[in-house]
Amino acid sequence: MLALPVAALFVASRILDGTDETIRRNQERAQRGAETARAVVETDDRDWSALRAAVDAASLHNQVRVRVIDADGRVIVDCDHEPATSLRDRIGELFWGPEGPPTLRTYEEAALPLPERPEIRRALADGRDDGCVRTINGTLLVCHTAIRTAGPGGSRVVVSQKSARLAFLALYDVRYPVLKYTLYMLLVGLLVATWLVRRMVAPLHELRHQVLSRARTPLSGEVIDLRGPVEIADVAGAFNTLLAAIAERNRRNHDFMTDLVHELKSPVAVVLTAADAMREGPLAASRAERLGRALLESGRRLDALVTQFLDLARAEAGLPNEERAEIDVAELLRGMVDAMRIDERHSGLRFEVDAAPARVLGIAGRIEVALRNLLDNAVSFAGEGGAVVTRVRAVEGACEIKVSDTGPGIAPENVHRIFDRFFTDRPGGRGTGLGLALTKAIVEAHGGSIAVVSPPGQGAMFTIRLPLVSHGVHTQLVDVSRRV
Repeated sequence: MLALPVAALFVASRILDGTDETIRRNQERAQRGAETARAVVETDDRDWSALRAAVDAASLHNQVRVRVIDADGRVIVDCDHEPATSLRDRIGELFWGPEGPPTLRTYEEAALPLPERPEIRRALADGRDDGCVRTINGTLLVCHTAIRTAGPGGSRVVVSQKSARLAFLALYDVRYPVLKYTLYMLLVGLLVATWLVRRMVAPLHELRHQVLSRARTPLSGEVIDLRGPVEIADVAGAFNTLLAAIAERNRRNHDFMTDLVHELKSPVAVVLTAADAMREGPLAASRAERLGRALLESGRRLDALVTQFLDLARAEAGLPNEERAEIDVAELLRGMVDAMRIDERHSGLRFEVDAAPARVLGIAGRIEVALRNLLDNAVSFAGEGGAVVTRVRAVEGACEIKVSDTGPGIAPENVHRIFDRFFTDRPGGRGTGLGLALTKAIVEAHGGSIAVVSPPGQGAMFTIRLPLVSHGVHTQLVDVSRRV
């Protein structure tokens, strides 16, 4: 990087300024301007207005400055259409500072009077003179063509000029001092670069060593050291967050297996006890009936547990490979509540539905399971003469579903555990305690959230928020569950 400016000076000076191509192009324009103006003068130079218009056209077409001098050295026509600035000139102004780049007018102000210049004298003596000179300390290239001509009005000299600024050439002239300075700085730069590399690489090696050591004991509880530059400390902090998430997931898996073993232990014990009793020999009819009922109940419990465990595991994995479609949640909820109304078991309850159309992208069967768990939960706690109130609204890009009851509510110390696996707040501990955990997993698998509030003695209200589908577009969910 330190040597790049010097290389740029060498390349730019060769490509942009002072090249044979630049000289040739400017010389050709100056020649075309002079030859066009000479043809006009030789035809008729007594009509001054026509002469000036024709020379002006030649100057404009070739973008040069053209002047016509009479035998007494007076300038009788002066037309200047050389561009004031170009894109390259504007870039070059960065190198010239507030005084700006040199121009043809700057050159003219410092040069000899036009009749006294060598090119005019050579044109008068030899008939023509072409050339290019670098002026103003080599920062401006001026190409000229001076032609002697004779017209009806006498002898004339036509001179055409074209200039080019040599901004990069000016820098090229100081290339050797810059190169010398760069060589000195290159040594300092190498030392600084070596120090920076070691300062960055050493902490990276240490971080790598610590991360690999956690691969052998990822849940040891030790955190990765956050010392080092801020960037390395941020990466170490990210690894610590990842390790904490892995530890939490491992803890949840351990709890899951512990709960599973605990729940399976009772029905399995009943099955073993019944099997052992049946081995003792013929059983009385009454005892055989009791054992049969115990086996049937345990089998159903085992089947329900295994089914719910499988559904819960699939939901926590995000319900992969299950086809999703647009669902009108309001229509789905109305149908479920209508079915509950006509169920004789709920004849003493009042059901209220306030559902506005709201469409989500999801798996209809899974969302129905989640809503049914909430409704069954509300029905269980509402009690005789109670009410179950449901509401569906489109709020802030989300479908908001509220299910509440008029029951006694959830004990304050149990609110934070209500979605845990195998936790139940039902009287007598009825139920598997997986329903609300499954509901939460299904909602989150659809990109949503669920929350519960339960003021003491005023029932419980569950709020589900799912991403809303608007005009066929699955909108991003704005999580406002904390506002519930």
